[in-house]
Amino acid sequence: MSATSTTRKTLWWLRLGLVAGSALVLVTALATFLGVRASIAEVRERTAPAVLEVSLAKEALVAAHDAAVGAFEHGQARLTGPSEQYEDEIARAGQQLAQVAEHNAAGEQGSQTLQLIEGLLPAYNSFIGQADAHFRQDDGGPLAASYLQSASDLLTAKENGILARLDTLAAAQRAALDQQLGTDWLDPAITLLWALPLLLLLVVLVWTQRFLTRRFRRAVNSALFAATAALVLLGAGTALLLGVQSDARDSGAALEHTVDARSAATAATADGAQRTLARVLVASCGTGGAAACGDTVAAFATATASPPAVAPAAQADVDEAALLGPGLTEPGWNGFLGYGIPVLAAGIGVLVVAGLQPRLDEYRFRGARSR
Repeated sequence: MSATSTTRKTLWWLRLGLVAGSALVLVTALATFLGVRASIAEVRERTAPAVLEVSLAKEALVAAHDAAVGAFEHGQARLTGPSEQYEDEIARAGQQLAQVAEHNAAGEQGSQTLQLIEGLLPAYNSFIGQADAHFRQDDGGPLAASYLQSASDLLTAKENGILARLDTLAAAQRAALDQQLGTDWLDPAITLLWALPLLLLLVVLVWTQRFLTRRFRRAVNSALFAATAALVLLGAGTALLLGVQSDARDSGAALEHTVDARSAATAATADGAQRTLARVLVASCGTGGAAACGDTVAAFATATASPPAVAPAAQADVDEAALLGPGLTEPGWNGFLGYGIPVLAAGIGVLVVAGLQPRLDEYRFRGARSR
């Protein structure tokens, strides 16, 4: 085989490989961009709101319980029932649970837990209503105490109470959030998907330049040089996705930190409500004390007869827009990545053909002359 034929075949294979490499870079970089974009949208629109909403639902239920037992303790229930705040917080809890149902990211198990919680809430509300009725009719008494105790048990039972089930639901939503932020398209390891083809194409482009320099004794092929520059620019732009991924993980961590802080305050409020309830129960049972209402009430009153803690501070409203803000905003189509990836990758392919085609034509002409 002649040197002319060998060089022509080498140039042909180089052109094919470089065009195929630019297509591979286009596919992998664009797939990464679209995957990161879709994952962040899923976190912002569904999973992160679900994590926050479960926490807010629990917060509202605890606030409602605290308001109710406070109304019974101070005698307000005789005039206004469990209190307007109780009604408002119960309504807020229902609204938050409805939003959790819309955004649930924990699959069928999360839906089942949520349905169970929604089924238990009317029973809790009914117990509070019965306690209120007996509190008005009997001026307190054992029946009011019994219904209050039943409401408290339904809400706070450690294994199957409403709050425990909310904790289970919250854990499932958090697990879904952690998985989305740490795996698949938001995993830093996904960088290899686009970086390896890009580096391989860069190596072949540099080798091709050196091959042409040796074979044709020309310092630089301007088209291939432009293709190399475009590839470097494409790599730098796609690397911006690393920052987008990092921002998303940071925002997820900030959300979880906020939820944990509010959950701690909610737990303090729940403890305070239980101490208030113990005082209400003892007062409702009359001169015989908690024992007059039975062993269950007496045991509860004894178990919660700890020194009162400092009242928890009122929690500020959640700025959901800030928590689910810039760090969880996916890169748009109208930015550098949306336009730059396809334009630069396609441009690399065009420049490769433009740089190698004249050399192929030259050797095709030489081959024709030799015949």
